[in-house]
Amino acid sequence: MYKYILLLVLALSTASCTGVSKVKERYHRAPFEKEIKKGDYELTLYSINYPQNYEEKIKFYDDFDILMRKLLVYDSTINMMYSQKFKDDIIHLKNSYILPEEAAFSKSASELSQVDRDSIDEKVAVKLDEKIGRTQYYLNKQVYFWKKIMNSDEKFNSEATYTELDKEKLILQMEDKRKKLFKVAEQVELNLILKIKDPYSHDENEYWQEKDVYIDRSTDLTPKVFKEQGYIYLSDVEDRDVKKIMGNQLNFDSKIVVVENRLYNGYTVSAGKYIFFYGGKYRISYYNGYNLEIKVKEVSLKDLLTVDEEILIDDFLNPKSYKERQEK
Repeated sequence: MYKYILLLVLALSTASCTGVSKVKERYHRAPFEKEIKKGDYELTLYSINYPQNYEEKIKFYDDFDILMRKLLVYDSTINMMYSQKFKDDIIHLKNSYILPEEAAFSKSASELSQVDRDSIDEKVAVKLDEKIGRTQYYLNKQVYFWKKIMNSDEKFNSEATYTELDKEKLILQMEDKRKKLFKVAEQVELNLILKIKDPYSHDENEYWQEKDVYIDRSTDLTPKVFKEQGYIYLSDVEDRDVKKIMGNQLNFDSKIVVVENRLYNGYTVSAGKYIFFYGGKYRISYYNGYNLEIKVKEVSLKDLLTVDEEILIDDFLNPKSYKERQEK
């Protein structure tokens, strides 16, 4: 009898140390058994490399436009992981249809600050006669910039006297191009996951300082990760925080959180929210018969043009949507 009691104590202490709960693997019945068959599911997250260089960004958005149209035409779907910088630029584009780097080129040439002029000189190296006057000099540089970005059929004439109207027409062409991009993207069933490279960074305090955010003092994770509404991927989460997440001691607003870590591999469910663990050695599952595993692939947008339809990371939250796609 003593031998069996000792084995039971050892088993319980081992489960306590690792944080792995076998009960979760055995006794939770999936609410989506009618829509999604039991089995092993590999959920691939495609991590796109967003460029820092402006010229590369222009090429990136051209490729992004092609990808969105392909997904729309073929009614395809994909899990795309993106950076905070990409998110910031998309928000900026959505509001004004220009990138932050283009701001100085959109202003009236007569109202440019020295900082604006320096920015224009840095990006535009075309030689012009400075005797035409400072305002005309920078207006011509602005027109050159937009012609180059738009691949205008009309060649730039360094001796011409361009007007603000000439520049405005080019800007409107760019805005129209980007409006069409957003219109297409809004029709695509695209799962976006925000990759937070350093979830312990507190450099961006302005994000949450003026918001009503409860700060959990039991963790060094930045408060913003708990209030993010969209799906998120947390890089290099420390073991102590992984165990707290596994034990439902840390709560996220996001319905899907991917935790890169060294302990667990698999998923759990808490209050209807999915917590995926990626990179660990201990295999965990929540619903009986459903083994979900995250895979991460670093890709270019061109690589995604050849990707076939994948299961979405939120299909288990929306099983009816998954079933409808399978029946098409």
